[in-house]
Amino acid sequence: MSLYQRPFAEQVAFNLEQLNYRYARLSEIDTTRKENQKEYLMLFDSFLALFRALFLEKGAKQYSVQNYYRAKGEGDKAQKIDDFLDSKIFLWSDKSIREVLKFIADKFICHVDPISNDDLGLANSYMSHLGNPYVDNNLVCIMCTISEIIKSNK
Repeated sequence: MSLYQRPFAEQVAFNLEQLNYRYARLSEIDTTRKENQKEYLMLFDSFLALFRALFLEKGAKQYSVQNYYRAKGEGDKAQKIDDFLDSKIFLWSDKSIREVLKFIADKFICHVDPISNDDLGLANSYMSHLGNPYVDNNLVCIMCTISEIIKSNK
């Protein structure tokens, strides 16, 4: 049974559904209210851990969405996702979307790594950018672009 067939195809579909659900719930939280901030961070951690597993790994042996599309014969779609994630997140920085999301996930969610004041400042800056509705490549834009690529026929 090949990679793009059952049960892996079903697992990819389920994980994408879960990612979209977590993102939708995250989007509903009013972060301007102090009592909602812990819930937002909890959901963001859950969302980003799954996003990292689905999209941010680059190895050929990883069960990423991109590798699923490559195994399915849709390498163009996989490459579009990788190209987008490897594009610059900020005009003023050389960091890619992948690097920023992986930095937050690895340093603050998936691992218990030692962090410096600089790391904390960077993470706060990145989180502020991701939540800002008035900048390019915020979390809304990232999710919309990836969803458009996935839904495209090519």
